[in-house]
Amino acid sequence: MRLASALGCALLGLLCCTSCWAKLGGDLASVQADQQAWGASASQTTLASGATLFTHTLPQGVTVRQYADANGLVFAVGWDGPTLPDFARLLGTHFSSYADAVRQQKRGVSVQGATLVIESGGRMGSFAGRAFLPGQLPARLSAQDIR
Repeated sequence: MRLASALGCALLGLLCCTSCWAKLGGDLASVQADQQAWGASASQTTLASGATLFTHTLPQGVTVRQYADANGLVFAVGWDGPTLPDFARLLGTHFSSYADAVRQQKRGVSVQGATLVIESGGRMGSFAGRAFLPGQLPARLSAQDIR
């Protein structure tokens, strides 16, 4: 009984921790938590589409952009810099699609689906990419606007 209780508490703790990440498909309230966890400087911009762009500059020089719609849903993320970001944290539940693509593709990553797009590439010292949920893009924002 004690073991089950301890496992339940541990699982609850993991669920609480992962919900604070502003991962793709996550909520707006978690963007500030990411900024603090990354030790990043940040800026916020309202786009013409009504979406909000949060730009984080991480200490190692990586820039992470998180796009949130008017309802607070993080529908897209983008990155560039000298190293790759923490994809498990950034992509959340979509990380397995990224990991599968990495195993199957020799150079760069490209996932082109109806519900998820991930594009990542570069070379040592210069990486860039983006991921977004096509069905969640605001009407006045195109896929080309996500960088």
